[in-house]
Amino acid sequence: MQFWKKSDKESKRLECFRTIDELPIKVWFDVHKTGDYRLLIKGEIPEVDAKQFHELFEAWEEIYNQYIEIFGLSEEFLEDLNNQIELANYRAEFIISVDRYFRTLIKVHEERMSHDKKGNEKEIELEILLAKMSKYYGFKLESKELTVVQYYSYLETVKNG
Repeated sequence: MQFWKKSDKESKRLECFRTIDELPIKVWFDVHKTGDYRLLIKGEIPEVDAKQFHELFEAWEEIYNQYIEIFGLSEEFLEDLNNQIELANYRAEFIISVDRYFRTLIKVHEERMSHDKKGNEKEIELEILLAKMSKYYGFKLESKELTVVQYYSYLETVKNG
């Protein structure tokens, strides 16, 4: 009997990124864009069953929690969240009072939120931003090699001078 042999549970564990210290920034943005947690798998991306998908989802949650713990929530995210809270309050007031004034506020707020989202759709591509950061730092930053921690640390340094 081999005591050093891994248990079946450990040996079936997916080989994937589990921390922001090892996750390439390209994969971080790709998962955000597509919602495909299979991108966290190192190497070829196979088909996954429900158990493996759950494992990948948990890995993504852990990675995202690490990001929030170190860097906090972005200003854009907090602004969007506050807009959604304000809209929910208008809807609640409309349901309670049935006042048409709140219906108008809801429509105006929804229109403003959709207009803001259309304005934010023109996002800066990762590679363009990395090229600008590379020029600032004087050395080349590669999206496939740069980790999430490094990227956001460099970005904060550029923003804060």
